[in-house]
Amino acid sequence: MERISQVAWLCSMSLIVAGCGTTAKFVYPSNPQNLVRLAETPKYDRSVAVLPFEEARPDKNSIGGLFLYLIPLMPFGTFTYERPDAARLFVSINDFKFDVAEDLAKAAVTSLQRANLFRRAFFSYGGDVTTAQLVLNGTVKSTLYRGRIFSYGLSVYGPGLAFLGLPIGSSTNILHVALRMTRPDQPMPLWTYEFNKEAMIVQGLYYRMGYDIKAYTTLMEEGMNEAIRDLDQKLPTIIAQ
Repeated sequence: MERISQVAWLCSMSLIVAGCGTTAKFVYPSNPQNLVRLAETPKYDRSVAVLPFEEARPDKNSIGGLFLYLIPLMPFGTFTYERPDAARLFVSINDFKFDVAEDLAKAAVTSLQRANLFRRAFFSYGGDVTTAQLVLNGTVKSTLYRGRIFSYGLSVYGPGLAFLGLPIGSSTNILHVALRMTRPDQPMPLWTYEFNKEAMIVQGLYYRMGYDIKAYTTLMEEGMNEAIRDLDQKLPTIIAQ
């Protein structure tokens, strides 16, 4: 009977951790109203091409700390992903569809279009970049994900407390992006901006399930809003160069 009980607890924990096979995707924006809008008509008669962002993230994903929750009296197990798009285990989802280079670049385009800073903002692989007066490049320095599974010191039995409403774990999202603006024929930057943002949530069986990576969208929204405001202040000087 004890053996059956242990198997039952293990199965319930596995279902919670695996997120029942749920796949999440980077979707931008979370709400168009979250994006800054500077004017009803374009403020500057310029076009800007946004290239795929450059990859500069570390490539280490580690789940070794997760199994610490098996040790009696240990309060939680941890896992850390430098590239969550290459991971297959989170607190409440199983997979994260995220093409970092394209998704973040296209998100930047959406923010620029919404802001009405330029006459035209468009995503480009580079073939038509000379049709624009300005080029926006980005470097993705971090999309770190940190997850925790709470065991409350009860080893394999701990996650079962989720059915009573206790948190099953927490998810932390970090987004670090560097932006630079150039002219198509001049590699020297006319403008640079960098943001490094972090958000953490606590999750339970009845709340924030599936939200493990949701903050990457809002962090990008916040970062781009700040970047656009800064760019707006400096554009007269940039255009005069």
